[in-house]
Amino acid sequence: MKRSAIVAIAGALLISFGIWWFSPTQVVKRRTLGLLETASLDAGSGRGVRQMAVYSMNGYLGSQVELDIPSVERANGSFDKSSLELGFSGLVNQAKQTKFAMREIRDISVEGGIGKVVLVVDAVVELPTYRPVDGIYEVTFEWKKGDDGWRLTRAKWVENP
Repeated sequence: MKRSAIVAIAGALLISFGIWWFSPTQVVKRRTLGLLETASLDAGSGRGVRQMAVYSMNGYLGSQVELDIPSVERANGSFDKSSLELGFSGLVNQAKQTKFAMREIRDISVEGGIGKVVLVVDAVVELPTYRPVDGIYEVTFEWKKGDDGWRLTRAKWVENP
């Protein structure tokens, strides 16, 4: 009797964990944190690591992504996936380092096939001669669920939230 109760409790816990883990809210949260990790490159990281980041970025991007990043004028507008990959490749090849550390998640919402994550990020993009991004930002990522999973469709950065 005790053994079957333990198995039932363990099964219920496992099912509950699975439902939570695969819930759309948790998926867009993990996608957001994974995107920040992929975009972060340590100073001195090798060419291979940087090219893997470019390759990994592909899995996050939708076919069209709208960027609103006031501190980086050339990074505003609507871009297709290949343009963003090319731009990110150029960035990782030039940058001394890029760091995007999540400080706080302010809101996560999922309605239908659209997920929205609002978080505070401590961000640094250090190029050889200047830092176009350096500070605290409130970032809103919008994700859209498609046949190939959740893909980024919009990113809005607001400095000094």
